[in-house]
Amino acid sequence: MPAVHAFLTIDSQFRMTALARGGVLVHGLDYNGARAGLEMAGVAVTPDLWSDIQMIEAGAVGELNRGRMQ
Repeated sequence: MPAVHAFLTIDSQFRMTALARGGVLVHGLDYNGARAGLEMAGVAVTPDLWSDIQMIEAGAVGELNRGRMQ
């Protein structure tokens, strides 16, 4: 749960590109923005927590981009 809480704290920090045919392609978290958001929220980021956040990020990117990479 700590990783989910941390991820939800920074879930607005995704890097995205507008696609010519409409919509967006999500690349992943902007790590500088994520770091700032976590620091401002008082979340102490350990290597294990960061690893868990990155796993959530990978799943989110896959879902957000589903059907766009064909």
